[in-house]
Amino acid sequence: MTMPQRVTEPETIRGTVHRVRFHNQSNGYCVLSVDTGDDYITAVGYMPSIREGDEFTFTGRWVEHPKFGRQFAFDACELVLPQSRQGIIAYLSTLAYGVGPVRAARIVDALGENCLETIIQQPELLYQVPGISPEQAGEIIDGLKRNTALAELAALICRQGVTPRLAAKIYAHYGPDSIKVVKENPYVLADEIFGVGFHTADRIAQAVGIAPDSPCRVEAAVEYVLGSAQGEGHCYLRPRDIVPAVQKLLGRGCGVGVDEIAAACNALIEKARLIREENAIYPADLHRAECYLATRMSGLVGRQADIDQNDLERALNFAEQAAGIEYAPQQRAAIETALTNHLSIITGGPGTGKSTVTNGIIAAYKKLYPFNPVYLASPTGRAAKRLSEVTGQEAKTIHRLLKYHPEIGFQVDENNPLHAPGLLIVDEFSMTDIKLAADLFAAVPDNMQVVLVGDVDQLPSVGPGSVLRDAISSGVVPTVRLKFNYRQAQGSQIAACADMVRRGVVPPLASLNKDVECIFVGGADQVIQVVTDRVRQALSDGYGPMDFQVLTPVYKGPAGVDALNEAIRELVNPPARAKTEHKFNGKTFRLGDKVMVVKNDYPKGVFNGDIGKVTGIVSDGENQGVWVRFEEEVFFPAEDLDRLTLAYACTVHKSQGSEFPLCIVVCVKSHYIMLQRNLLYTAITRAKHRLVLVCQPEAVEIAVRNDRIQERYSRLKERLVGLNGD
Repeated sequence: MTMPQRVTEPETIRGTVHRVRFHNQSNGYCVLSVDTGDDYITAVGYMPSIREGDEFTFTGRWVEHPKFGRQFAFDACELVLPQSRQGIIAYLSTLAYGVGPVRAARIVDALGENCLETIIQQPELLYQVPGISPEQAGEIIDGLKRNTALAELAALICRQGVTPRLAAKIYAHYGPDSIKVVKENPYVLADEIFGVGFHTADRIAQAVGIAPDSPCRVEAAVEYVLGSAQGEGHCYLRPRDIVPAVQKLLGRGCGVGVDEIAAACNALIEKARLIREENAIYPADLHRAECYLATRMSGLVGRQADIDQNDLERALNFAEQAAGIEYAPQQRAAIETALTNHLSIITGGPGTGKSTVTNGIIAAYKKLYPFNPVYLASPTGRAAKRLSEVTGQEAKTIHRLLKYHPEIGFQVDENNPLHAPGLLIVDEFSMTDIKLAADLFAAVPDNMQVVLVGDVDQLPSVGPGSVLRDAISSGVVPTVRLKFNYRQAQGSQIAACADMVRRGVVPPLASLNKDVECIFVGGADQVIQVVTDRVRQALSDGYGPMDFQVLTPVYKGPAGVDALNEAIRELVNPPARAKTEHKFNGKTFRLGDKVMVVKNDYPKGVFNGDIGKVTGIVSDGENQGVWVRFEEEVFFPAEDLDRLTLAYACTVHKSQGSEFPLCIVVCVKSHYIMLQRNLLYTAITRAKHRLVLVCQPEAVEIAVRNDRIQERYSRLKERLVGLNGD
């Protein structure tokens, strides 16, 4: 078992690098033997560049590593240029091939003991030193500049809360220009360096003296505000939304008013980073995606498949026989709509027969066109797996279908589309945002039939746009809404509750007792005890950690995701001598933990909302990180662990596209700001066999009555209507 490291209070030490035991050039991680004058110590941390013989001040803490013993773990360091004649000669002797102590001494004799500063400020003088060739002089100048630039960069930005690891990435990207970039416009780091956001760049800007009302700062703030709006689902913002948001971000007293913000917007428009369309200001990529998607969808709308009516009837009858059922009129109409149009939508809640209709479409299409390809896709891996289980055929994530490559993007696109004629069915389409939808339709040729399946009453996508809702409300895309609830007809109270919530009716909470259990609480402070008791009961009933899911609307507070995750983990996966546990950057991972991906990671093939289990922890050496089992095992190095979080509990938004045998849903009044009908409906419909509602009845009523769907700024609906002549 690897025990957590014992640490001391922070301190600063000074010493010379005696030996570089290890240095990872990609991330700057190093293990050093350092001569402090009194002793040799082991120092570990991240440095942009390191050479034996260099002197540094290191700031950090002593740690007692269980395997390697006492080490000094530094989080900041600064190069100290030598001051003595002997030190300068030794330093110069390491900078160029063929320059040893004798030639180095000539440089000191010729230029004086402040020769290092002289070489930096007047490099041409070095070429005049006898015995130093032009090639050697060039090497010395380049090496000295490189070392001092790295030292200056690290000293400058690491004091602003930036890690040496990030300084290494910045220098690796910009090289000798790093200092110039940081001093002239550090906000470009937010665009070009992963791990740097507006706030980090802003701290650096303040350190190097960028004025509070500098145009580059205001431009960066405008882009940050528009980027943040995407997280709230918006494709654009209006000027009246941008101005107060930018002023709040930059702080009072910064001297930035409406004129400065307007000038920043205009400058970004001239640079083609923003697009203004009437009273809407878009990030350029979102404007392109929205316009392109509308054009591609409109190109499919209205195109009818050339099918003989008799052949259609035979195909429908064949599908019925294959399924061993007789389709209800609404189901039959949905299948016909899909088969006779090049673009159609099938919507409806859980239990209304979407899976039956999907299977019917596939069977009938294959009967009509036995040699045409059929593609099945969903936005997430979990949704794709469910679709595959329901249909018995291979289903892929949209990214895998389009052969996403992290360096070149989607390989299946407008120039290399899906094979056609054929059929594409996309399930859980309500989760698809405007960008992904545009990429998907770019790969769809004109002679393909596309069926979008999803529940329009669920929460919209996490990303910008409301593609499914906008497409339906436009009235342009042929749509069938399945209304009859077969699960409800079979006595499922989960289905009945969901349907009542969807219709704005408060369920009779006190009388639910079949597959729905209501546990009333007096407030948020009682939630953890009730939920952990119910989890304990679930474990004794045979449910495993991957079989149940606790859902709550918010992260913070006594009834939020964070508190619930910690409490449930201590019950489900407590620390034990046989378990491996390690803390990375303040976050503890334990072998066996249920974890969730919170940010798409295309190179690893994992996406926001994917749930897995920790199967291994590497806590020693360079390649520290965590192994997680999804469909396959994936390794997350230490620097990527901010993309993982505990998943015993999660927000309702994160649960989209999933079903769980047991769902424990929290709904209390302290979550007032998040109590909305579509959120409660989405939470209830995640339960496949059993639902436990831990709630205050007043909170459920508030949620059901609140049918205000948060407006998302998008013009997809208007574009679809305009392109189709209505």
